[in-house]
Amino acid sequence: MSRLPRAYIHLNNIAENWRTLDRLHPGASTAAVVKADAYGLGAPRVARALAGAGCDTFFVAYTEEAIAVRRALGPALGRIFVLNGPAASELRTYKDARLTAVLSSPDHVELWRQARDLPCALHFDTGMNRLGLKPDILETAGEALRKLAPVLVMSHLACADEPDHALNAAQLRAFDPITSAFPDTPASLCNSAGCYLGKAYAHDLTRPGIALYGGSVPPQKVKLRHAVTLQAEILSVFKAKAGETVGYGATFTVPEDMTLATVGLGYADGMLRAASNKLTGWVDGVPCPVVGRISMDLITLDVSKAQRAAKAGTRVEFLGSHAKLEEQAARAGTLGYELLTGLGSRVERVYQ
Repeated sequence: MSRLPRAYIHLNNIAENWRTLDRLHPGASTAAVVKADAYGLGAPRVARALAGAGCDTFFVAYTEEAIAVRRALGPALGRIFVLNGPAASELRTYKDARLTAVLSSPDHVELWRQARDLPCALHFDTGMNRLGLKPDILETAGEALRKLAPVLVMSHLACADEPDHALNAAQLRAFDPITSAFPDTPASLCNSAGCYLGKAYAHDLTRPGIALYGGSVPPQKVKLRHAVTLQAEILSVFKAKAGETVGYGATFTVPEDMTLATVGLGYADGMLRAASNKLTGWVDGVPCPVVGRISMDLITLDVSKAQRAAKAGTRVEFLGSHAKLEEQAARAGTLGYELLTGLGSRVERVYQ
């Protein structure tokens, strides 16, 4: 293999995470959100692995993403919902690729009314104020919406990662009259964190995304596996004396004599510059803090406690069994979503 940064994609772990989430709500089906190229991990390979585990419903953001997943799954396998909604120029694509449009605006509804016979889902805004039909449309156009014969009615939780937030219960209450207006249509409210809020939120279909890839903060009883191990090679190991500085801007001053290592990974690969002096790399299981500014291609670590293993050519773990996704994201002041979707094209994807 090359010396490039490398992301090992653990397809079996992703499939097992889906099974774990599916077991949380025995009365509901569990879909998989594979938008943004399966959060940077490769939607075709991930979708096939999930289909092999039993998943038959997938969500993407754009028709282009849907086509890639359809090609991976084949013409007959799986329902693919397109979250960002349709355009008139895409009607043929929806039909030929057997895609399901998620309608979230009056314009979408009018387009689909004219299209006829193509499947759709209706997305209602219950408090996110992002995408979604306003619930009061049911008062004026409820019958017209029912004539579309939607295969799913759905909404999206804004604060599910804060279980005690009042908006969760408010959105659940706001969703009730919507599901009542479509009594024979399956309903969906839960994203990844929503899956942990309890049975009342599950409805007929849950839609986990980041949790499939080892992210989110599940309750203690829910054990998720890491989906990616990100490694990069040590290029050099050297001594630095107390009082010297490290990296652009001299943002780190060496407090005492240290052993440092420069690693071939940087913000071109998705390691955020804002995480300078904050992230941790693991050398043979030993945590080694990032010191100095993260640059385009390089990161410097304090490897004083891992001197035996820290050699040129040694691989450092930045995500994986030691470098847990959400913990690394917290160090960087961000979320696991951003670390995964930000993985650069230079990072080799190796599927296991």
